[in-house]
Amino acid sequence: MKWFMITAEWLLFLYVFICLLSFNLIHLGNLLYVDMPHEEPMTVTTSFAHTSLFIIGIGVVCFLYMKYLWGSSAYKKSKALIWGSLFTCHALASCFYLFMRYGLIWNQHEAMELLLSTLISFILSIQAVMKYYVCKMTET
Repeated sequence: MKWFMITAEWLLFLYVFICLLSFNLIHLGNLLYVDMPHEEPMTVTTSFAHTSLFIIGIGVVCFLYMKYLWGSSAYKKSKALIWGSLFTCHALASCFYLFMRYGLIWNQHEAMELLLSTLISFILSIQAVMKYYVCKMTET
């Protein structure tokens, strides 16, 4: 059962990593490619509600996962460090795309998705840092 849980949590990490990478690549492509009025930006999905629910859903799952980490203190600390690094990089990238978006003509739904993604990533980064220090304090 232990190996099943370890495999499942790393598959969750891989899934979240791929989702965040594709989200960032779409926005990077929009930033680099869309420089003329007649060019159409790439969209994350066709529906704003679908994308927002997906972002919130992944955020809630990751929040609950990090809240109830299991394993030894060193294993918890390494997981908190890895997840925190992932969400910090994503939060900074989303924040960059949001600030660069100001001068471009995009629809407001893209801006709201970027803002939502940035806020959730910052919250998850803070939670990972707090979990890291809790594990560090229980280790000593």
